Amino acid sequence: MGRPPINLHRALAHAPAVLGPLLDLIHAIRYEAAVPRSYVELVICRIARLEGSAYELAHHLPMAAAAGVSADQIERLDHWRDSDRFDPAERAVLNYAEHLGGVASRDDAELAAHFGPAEQTELTVAGSTYVAIARLLRALEVEIDPGL
Repeated sequence: MGRPPINLHRALAHAPAVLGPLLDLIHAIRYEAAVPRSYVELVICRIARLEGSAYELAHHLPMAAAAGVSADQIERLDHWRDSDRFDPAERAVLNYAEHLGGVASRDDAELAAHFGPAEQTELTVAGSTYVAIARLLRALEVEIDPGL
């Protein structure tokens, strides 16, 4: 990947048959999805907050900012329902992230108003994958990489 492996990759390298496919999935979620990257990063960051994953946040808050999520939005991520900083599509994404994280009801009409079936599937895969990654990080006690 053109850089030293991050601690998550080091931890999962004990099971190389799992690491490769997971990296392929992560790459597809980030770089090959039809849904805009800013929405994917909103899902990931909201899931990370719900799961209490400091590791995911350390990696994905900068990615969210690079994808166009504003500093105001990042600051208000935990209280997005009371904020005017999120447009209707972003609100649908955040509600869906909370649904995937088990703390909100799914609103199919809200999601469908902004995203087609392919994008909804991509958001589902992204959110579900990062719920799993947050739990892997916790179970394996992966420490935040130096410098983050």
